[in-house]
Amino acid sequence: MGLNGALQIGRSAMLTSQAAISVAGNNMANAATPGYHRQIANLSPSRSDAIGRNQFVGTGVSLVSVNRAIDYALQSRLRDAISDENAAGVDERFLSAVETIQNELSDDDLSSRLSAFFNAFSELANNPLDDAVRTVVLQQGVSVADHVNMIRDEYVTLRNEVDRSLGTSVERVDGLLDEIANINQQIATAEGGQGGTTGGANSLRDRRDQLIDELAGYLDVTTIDQPNGVVDVLVGSTPLVLAGESRGLELRRQSGPDGVEVTVRVGDDGRIVDIQSGSIGALVRQRNETVDPAIAAIDDFAGQLAFEVNRVHSQGQGTSLRTGFTGSIRLEDPAANLNGSYSGLPWPIENGSFQIHVVDPASGNRTTHQVVVDPANDSLQDVVDRINVEIGIPDVTASVTADGEFSLTAASGREVAFSDDTSGFLAGVGVNGFFTGTDATDLAVDRTLLDDPSLLSTSDDFTPGGNGAAMQMVALEEKPIDAFNGRSLREKWQSSVNELAVRTSAARTSLESSRLVRANLDAQSQSVSGVSIDEEAIDLMTLQRQFQAAARFITVIDEAMETLLSIA
Repeated sequence: MGLNGALQIGRSAMLTSQAAISVAGNNMANAATPGYHRQIANLSPSRSDAIGRNQFVGTGVSLVSVNRAIDYALQSRLRDAISDENAAGVDERFLSAVETIQNELSDDDLSSRLSAFFNAFSELANNPLDDAVRTVVLQQGVSVADHVNMIRDEYVTLRNEVDRSLGTSVERVDGLLDEIANINQQIATAEGGQGGTTGGANSLRDRRDQLIDELAGYLDVTTIDQPNGVVDVLVGSTPLVLAGESRGLELRRQSGPDGVEVTVRVGDDGRIVDIQSGSIGALVRQRNETVDPAIAAIDDFAGQLAFEVNRVHSQGQGTSLRTGFTGSIRLEDPAANLNGSYSGLPWPIENGSFQIHVVDPASGNRTTHQVVVDPANDSLQDVVDRINVEIGIPDVTASVTADGEFSLTAASGREVAFSDDTSGFLAGVGVNGFFTGTDATDLAVDRTLLDDPSLLSTSDDFTPGGNGAAMQMVALEEKPIDAFNGRSLREKWQSSVNELAVRTSAARTSLESSRLVRANLDAQSQSVSGVSIDEEAIDLMTLQRQFQAAARFITVIDEAMETLLSIA
């Protein structure tokens, strides 16, 4: 090797040192840049040349590549942790919101209002002729109904919030997928399709990783690196980005048997995406497993509260009697079997009977007539015909209104009342009820009672000042209900509250755990990919010395060449 070869060694050392210094400087400049991965200049000795028999000497140094410092396995685990943390945050947020709506740790919760309602009936049982106590009972009923309405309205508001968050999140994810697909194309072009996992378009790769990390906050994504430098993005086995094309994501709303249903689907073919984690997965889960069941639970509770209270009230008598009744339940098909799916009755009616009493208020005389009900075979029209024709009760006319309601009217100078209803027909069609409505959307105290508290049932045997019906109302608070699998109204509500409390507590624990896991993995990732100013400064000093040494080496070779030329 001659002096020219030696000059080339010095030249390669200076150029390589200069490039490595630029890499170190770029690392230091981006030490605080989000998503930046520390870059490493990979140096390699150049090929050796022969200088004698079986003697070789190197020809300098070359810069092989500038790669990012990254642990792909750790990166994948970190993205999973980001998805889990975001999902846990959404779970805790909406479970806590439902718990706040219920507000069961205060004195203004549904349990307290139920107790006040039944306690008012207990006071009425002791003073059945006190109009002031009757008014208190009705107001407590209004309080319960209003609170149930409020809880449901808040649940619906919460569901609307979930839907808005879902819409915003899906729209953002769709945009992220487009950006990732676009960067895939740029990377493949910049690296000439030879990128592999190392590549050379480091800034583009950092930006793509940053977008995928953000995407992981919404979905439980996995990525597959391709030989040409692009990555495919999948959720489960469903691809969302293939090479340079995004398949898109959309939120679809459809009417179902239980209301509006939402699904997250692939944009280009409508396939449902099975999202298990991330904020979108948690939002779908909270809608389907927390908010919708909470709405169904309060509706079910309100419906059974109305039916059970009305079943007692419909068979009782107040200090005044009525001249007629119109049921508050509208049947979809009065000619359909009462327990058939086409009738539209919200509660099942049992095989039994009820008694109609026709009273002459002037003389106090009362006639009693039994009406048999077979819900498997009878329609509302059949019951009306039985009262009018088959039994032919004097001074009473039954009918079906134009809106499909049961109506019973006494002749002039007569009053009518009911008792001994073993079928639940009276409560089922809303006759002489305390509440109107069938669920939490429309539960309310019957306006007729509010206008005339004397009609509030307290007696069950026509005894003036009797309290039989009021005592049955008191017992209803702890009465086992078949529709609730033998639990009472109070037990049913408390069980749902307790179940939610357990889930909320678990969600808070899960959130704390997922935060710790994500923070730990983030620290590990930073130790691999983050920039240490101290380390870069040390590398910079080493490279500076290398550059200075190379410059001195070239100077020595230059002096040697001058000496050689002067001899010549």
